[in-house]
Amino acid sequence: MSEFKFWGWDKKPRTMLRFIKPGDIFCVKLNDKKYIFGRIISRVFVGRVAEIFNYVSSTPEIKVEYIDSSKRMFAPIVLDSYTLFDRKFEKEADWRIIGHQNDYIPTNVDDVYFTFGEGAYCKKVDIWDNKTFISESEAKKLPELTAMRNYGVKQLLKKHIKLE
Repeated sequence: MSEFKFWGWDKKPRTMLRFIKPGDIFCVKLNDKKYIFGRIISRVFVGRVAEIFNYVSSTPEIKVEYIDSSKRMFAPIVLDSYTLFDRKFEKEADWRIIGHQNDYIPTNVDDVYFTFGEGAYCKKVDIWDNKTFISESEAKKLPELTAMRNYGVKQLLKKHIKLE
């Protein structure tokens, strides 16, 4: 059984960058009636790798059973954790760390890679920030290593859920 600690939506409106760690459970307010949830998987040099659960709620609360039974809505992404959780530059976005899973060990991440660079300098990066040179043709098959902000995440979400 996983060990979770939840402190809820109102306890920490902001989490400083240095305190965001793997296993953190976050909640995103999409509008007045919809909240989504996710978990920080790891840290890479441009942000935090995260998974978004396929669980949507009308309140900013999630139970352990939902986390344990949820699937990923889409492949893990890299979040601009500084903008979303620490500085909160985007006024229409409300992202908050609402809990933590103490014994979190990422699963199904062995084939998760991102890419950056051009030409002979293309690299692939895994979720542990390990970098390997790859060909430009290999790089074209991988998602770019770009830290996403609220707008980018919402564009991905629109493919999976109705946001209105």
